[in-house]
Amino acid sequence: MPSDPFMPPPRGQGGPPPQRPDAVALVWIGGALLAALAYAVGPEHFLATVLAAVSHAGWYLEQWARNLTATAFDVLRAAAIGLYGTFAALSVIAISRGGRGRFALIVVTAVFLLLVWGAWGDAPAINTRWLAALVLTAAAALSATRRLTMPGMPR
Repeated sequence: MPSDPFMPPPRGQGGPPPQRPDAVALVWIGGALLAALAYAVGPEHFLATVLAAVSHAGWYLEQWARNLTATAFDVLRAAAIGLYGTFAALSVIAISRGGRGRFALIVVTAVFLLLVWGAWGDAPAINTRWLAALVLTAAAALSATRRLTMPGMPR
């Protein structure tokens, strides 16, 4: 049976066991790096500098999370708008082929507009309203797609 060159050899066969770095040597290297850092910063200001660096890192992390949240909200709104456009186009196609879709187009449009109209001013409900609009338009677009792909629908 040929051996696979990408598989490691079974235990007990082949070369020497893998070498791990010595923990004592790593501690000495870490201590030397800490001493060099303390010397570069200034030993009398080292603790204050480390605490300031931790504080700045926390601030940057908080800003990054805020930006990510704003970006996610923009993506959520864009997806809701895009899915509404998809639903509307699919409904118009179904209506033009003689299928159903007028009532759904009217109802989904009205509910979508009620959910998102003025949604910029009411901060506590802003995310949930757009999320509800996204779920509504996704369900409506999937329903319109199913309606168009059913057997017997004229092409």
